[in-house]
Amino acid sequence: MTAQPLSPQLALAMTEKELQRNVVDLALTLRCRVNHQLPARTPTGRWHTATQGHKGWLDTTIVGKRGALFRELKSHRGRIDPEQYAWITAWTVAGFDAAVWKPLDWYSGRIEREIRAIA
Repeated sequence: MTAQPLSPQLALAMTEKELQRNVVDLALTLRCRVNHQLPARTPTGRWHTATQGHKGWLDTTIVGKRGALFRELKSHRGRIDPEQYAWITAWTVAGFDAAVWKPLDWYSGRIEREIRAIA
């Protein structure tokens, strides 16, 4: 699985779920360890990701032989919340590679380059 040529129209239409599937598939193809946290529906019908401590943990971690990436994936219009921003800042200050990926990053090849760099 490799990124397709840059296509703003496709990037606008790609959902976060589709982006996530592409990222996980690519990381696995490149023999990286990858983890994505999935929310679960509570008995009251709300979606919740079980966690203890600070909220906003980035939803995707990829580890290769040459490093690790901590990423929050969002649709084209998706926005990070303050807790996610705080985690990105904390990881970056600590010297780790943390950022947000969006569909345009998939189509530009940025995601593939960054995963290949640590694979």
